[in-house]
Amino acid sequence: MRSKPTTGWTSGLWRALDALCPAVCEACGRWPDGPLCPECRHDLAPRLARCPGCALPHADAEARCEACQHDPPPWRSVVARVDFDHPWDAWIRALKSTGRPGLSGALARLWLDDPAVPTLLAHADVWLPIPLAPARLAQRGYNQTWSLMQALARHLRTPPALPQGLQRAPDAPVLHHLDRRERLAQAQGLFHVPPAMRARVRGRRVLVVDDVMTTGATLHAATHALLEAGATVVDALVVARTPPPME
Repeated sequence: MRSKPTTGWTSGLWRALDALCPAVCEACGRWPDGPLCPECRHDLAPRLARCPGCALPHADAEARCEACQHDPPPWRSVVARVDFDHPWDAWIRALKSTGRPGLSGALARLWLDDPAVPTLLAHADVWLPIPLAPARLAQRGYNQTWSLMQALARHLRTPPALPQGLQRAPDAPVLHHLDRRERLAQAQGLFHVPPAMRARVRGRRVLVVDDVMTTGATLHAATHALLEAGATVVDALVVARTPPPME
């Protein structure tokens, strides 16, 4: 195992190298299989059948669950790879706080285990990330969803991307502390398609990408904005889906 200096400029170099190419698995600590060893990838990210309407686990991945049949979402389908649970919740939070490319690459590779993802990309004319609020983007300096899209694009032939295809209202409310009903109410008008982008959305099949789907309110708002701008159909791809509360 390599020895890492802890002082001087070389320690900063080692930290930068670990961010780009982590040497140990972040789940079990195995070296040199960072950031995710094959065993942990297999054990911690099992492929589950999920409802194409809400991405919650469902016995039949080809049919919508009863709730989505009763109240159909505006998108055609949504694909989620894992539950927003250990260790992926910590990984996604770390990606948001640090932007480590090693994490974005490992999370994007989880999508490659799902045969539905290449199909979803093949059916899209254009794909775009859920945008951050302007103040949050200025504070963070990057959009973690765009980082995930770039990482996935390095592995697959992807449709053209529109990083500015959606814009978030500057005064958009914070939704993460609200329940589903409140989120849906507050999400109205959350996004819009800029006039310069409408021609590239109109008549197209659009794939929206995000890191986490919690209640679906953000995807609802994005889908409505895209359909209003003339998109023919909207699909969604997320890394993680928040599980339903335990009863």
